[in-house]
Amino acid sequence: MKILASDFDLTLYVDDLEVVKKNVDAIRRFMKQGNLFGIVTGRNYSDIKVLLNQFNIPYHYLICQDGAKIFDSMDYCFSTVPLSREDIVRIVPILEENHFDYYLDDGYNATGNMDDCVKVVGIIGERRKEAEKVVNQLSMEGFYTYLSMEHINIMNHSVNKKDALEKVLVHADCCKEDLYVIGDSVNDFEMLSSFQGAIMKDHSKELDKLNKKSYNTLFEYIEELEKN
Repeated sequence: MKILASDFDLTLYVDDLEVVKKNVDAIRRFMKQGNLFGIVTGRNYSDIKVLLNQFNIPYHYLICQDGAKIFDSMDYCFSTVPLSREDIVRIVPILEENHFDYYLDDGYNATGNMDDCVKVVGIIGERRKEAEKVVNQLSMEGFYTYLSMEHINIMNHSVNKKDALEKVLVHADCCKEDLYVIGDSVNDFEMLSSFQGAIMKDHSKELDKLNKKSYNTLFEYIEELEKN
C-alpha cells in the first residue's frame, strides 16, 4: 500500500479543467487499488471544501492551513495547532507597523476570537517586496511564515506540511517509506525535502535545490507510482 499526499493549488487544482478531471480520475483509480490519498493545502477547510465538492474530489486525509488543521475522510478534525493569544499579540503590531491589513482565521473562517485562531493572514496587495521583509521579521520572531500569491501566512512555529504528514502516518499506521508527496511551492519545501516524491514542472525556484523529478501533471505522477 502507498500513501500519496498532494498539494492542491497548481498541483491537483490547475487552470485547465480537463487536467483537473484527469487528476481526479487518477486519484480515484489510485484509491481503488487500496492506496491512501491525502490533500495538503494552505487553504482553510471551508474554502477548499467548496472546490472539493464541486469537482467531487475524494480523499482519506485533508490537511488544511499547512497542517494547523488535519481531517480524516469523514471530515473529523483530529489535530489542531493553534496560535496563542500571546503569539497573536506579538504578530499583529508588526503587521500594523508596516501598514498591512490582516485577519485572523480559525481554520474554517475569519474570526475575531484570539482564543480560537490558527493563522494570521496579512493582505499583500501590490506590496510584495515590503511583505518579504515582514516575512523575514516574523520568521526571526519564531513563527512559521511564508508568502503566497496574495497573502502573508503566519502560524505556530510547529506548523508545516512535513510535521502534519508525520501525524497522518501515525494515524494511518503507515511507514515513512510508504509515503509519496508532490507539490509546487515554497510551503511544500519541508515535506518535499523530508519524503520521497516529485515536484510540478512549473514550481517555485526555492524547490530547484531539492533535485526532484518533475511532472507536468499530477495524474502523470500517479501513473508512474502505479507502475512501481
